[in-house]
Amino acid sequence: MPTVIIKGKITKGYDHWLAAFDALEEHRDKDYGIRTLYRGQDLQDVDTIHVVMFAPSMEVLQSHMEDNAELIAEAGGDPDPDASTMSISSD
Repeated sequence: MPTVIIKGKITKGYDHWLAAFDALEEHRDKDYGIRTLYRGQDLQDVDTIHVVMFAPSMEVLQSHMEDNAELIAEAGGDPDPDASTMSISSD
């Protein structure tokens, strides 16, 4: 199970993003087997978030992101592909 480390930009403020992200935790776990280990706001840049997750595979994570693109956008995730970085690590 890969550990995924995401650094991303948000467009609607941290409180809005956090409420939307946390509301989907059960959905991510139940429907995709993705577990969040950490999520937080960068103290140097309030429009940057950091998320660490376990995912069954990168294909599952990709499916989740594609299937939920509209929800991610509504949460304030910046849709610009250059606005986020993703690092994949061993578990």
